[in-house]
Order: sequence, then structure tokens, then C-alpha cells
Amino acid sequence: MRSIGCSLSSLQSLDVSSCRKLTDKGLSSVAEGCRDLFSLHLAGCRFVTDGLLRALSKNCPDLQELGLQGCTNITDHGLTDLVSGCQRIQYLDINKCSKVGDTGISDLSKACSSCLKTLKLLDCSKVGDESISSLAKFCNNLETLIIGGCRDISDKSIKSLALACKNSLKNLRMDWCLNISDSSLSCILTECRNLEALDIGCCEEVTDAVFQGLGTVETELRLKVFKVSNCPKITVTGIGLLLEKCNTLEYLDVRSCPHVTKSGCDEAGLQFPERCKVNYTGSLNEPEVLV
Repeated sequence: MRSIGCSLSSLQSLDVSSCRKLTDKGLSSVAEGCRDLFSLHLAGCRFVTDGLLRALSKNCPDLQELGLQGCTNITDHGLTDLVSGCQRIQYLDINKCSKVGDTGISDLSKACSSCLKTLKLLDCSKVGDESISSLAKFCNNLETLIIGGCRDISDKSIKSLALACKNSLKNLRMDWCLNISDSSLSCILTECRNLEALDIGCCEEVTDAVFQGLGTVETELRLKVFKVSNCPKITVTGIGLLLEKCNTLEYLDVRSCPHVTKSGCDEAGLQFPERCKVNYTGSLNEPEVLV
């Protein structure tokens, strides 16, 4: 890494994901020597800490993409330091960075408000309503948000996000957000007209009522990927209501939905779009859009 920092000063993109022996020392040399860096991916580099984020902040003001999935030593302090100098970030992946919480995400939202388009927070258990409310307030260009496993997020903040990002939001993953119910999901489906992928797997309080408001919506949904696995209160009736307003569906995941079976859908005469693959049992490959 030190050699890269010394000899490749014009380097703009670097992906060293899964190089698990890398540390702040070597990567900081890259930050100091490659000041034009705009893309850095470090997924699985478990020894990376806040120290690297400080080095990036000081040396790489044009950084736009940063992948830190599984870098579990990253904290709110590091994220705050990062965005004090890197305020052009469009893509940030901190999936499974469990030490990051509302303070770091709120500071990110304010600093990168006009730029941020993709934010991945899978299993960041300290992230809650404060983070989502801050994103809603500052980041109106957000296109992709991954918050699966963030169990403290509730309907109130999701509604504010749906209203604030109704023209930009395309991909939303919120599986295992156990406090989410029909009210916020109805708001997402009726307000976010450009939404293409939605995952509400294991949101056990969601019912068919979430689809009933679609009858009042004049335009068709643009959903291509819809995942409702392990939602026991959703039935064939609800799926039928969805299909009446959505002819773009390409993948539907209804695994472990006891009231949505192939035989039940056939008996109800449901007409799925021609290209739509329905995953009833887990036998189909899943699309990667919400990873």
C-alpha cells in the first residue's frame, strides 16, 4: 500500500475488498499520496479504524464512493471526521458497521446533503429514527437506502422519508424493521412513484391493508422487485390488489408467507406480468439490487 501511495499519485479508484490484513497504516499512505482518489472499496478489511477516515478527510476531498462493509471498528467519531473534509460522497456502504449510530448518520446527512444517493446500513443496530429523519430533512436526492435489521426505526420517520424523497427513491430495503406497519408502507407505495425495488421481509405487522390505498392512486407503480418473505399477515388478496396497479413486476418473493401459495394464486386467477418470477419456496436466485 505504501508503494501505491508513493508511485501512483494520479490513482482515482482502488478496490482492495477482502484483503483482510490491511491496516490504517498502509491505507493512510494511499490517502496521503493519492489525493485525487474518488472511489475506495474496503469491504471486509476488518482492521480499518477511524484513523483511516481521518486521513481520507484530510487528503481526499473529492472522494465520492466509499465501501466499508464489515469494517466493524468504524464508529460515529470516524464518520464525523470523514465528512468534515469529504463532502462530495455519493455512495457509502457501511453495512454491518455496528458501532455506527444516529450521530454519525446525522452528520453525514448534513455534510453531504446534495450529493448522497446511496446509503447502506444493513444490521447497523444503533441506527434509529433520528438517522432517518435527518436523511429526510437534508438528503432529498437519495436513491438507494438499505436499513435492513435496523430494528429501532418506526413508522414516523419512514413517512417523513417517503414524503421528502418521493421523486428520487428507487431502492429501499427494510427487512427486519419490526416496528414498521401498514401506515408507513402505504405512504411509501403511494408517494414514491419511482420506486423500483422494495424489501419488507419479516415485517410481521404488515397486512393486506397496505395495498388497499393503491386503488386511489391514478398512476401505475413502477416496482420491479418486491420482497415480502415471512410476512404472515399478507394474503393472496393483497397480492392481487398489488398486481392491479403494477404490471412492471419482475421478481416477487413470498417465501414463508403461509397465505400466499402457488395453488392459492392459481385458484384466485392472479395474472402476473409475463416476465415476473415468483419465489414461493426459495428455489429462485435473488436479484442483487438490494444487497
